[in-house]
Amino acid sequence: MIDHVSLGTSDLPRALEFYKACLEPLGYSIQHQDAGQVIFGADGAWRFAIYPSQNDDPLNGHRTHVAFASPSQDATRAFHGAALERGAATLREPGLRPDINDEYFGTMIKDPDQHVIEVVHWMR
Repeated sequence: MIDHVSLGTSDLPRALEFYKACLEPLGYSIQHQDAGQVIFGADGAWRFAIYPSQNDDPLNGHRTHVAFASPSQDATRAFHGAALERGAATLREPGLRPDINDEYFGTMIKDPDQHVIEVVHWMR
């Protein structure tokens, strides 16, 4: 079981605004924040952190992505809409993907730091 995931950002205030709006439909909110980090989660659990980059090292790697669970198809669409409004690029429109699984409904975006983020609702 994974406890948490963190990503670097070249612009912490922009990433904060982006993820605060995009993760709200999924039930995530800020659980902790200071000058060097913002941590999102639910019910006091720290699950997803963003940190400012310390140098010019790459922020992401080939085929790396983070996938968030979504409570519904509507929440998945709301994440996608909020992400696009804040400069994300669509990699996969929200929808069913029977090529992945008959119970999969999801979307995939590239955030302003070029991280690939997937949101999936399992229709079980």
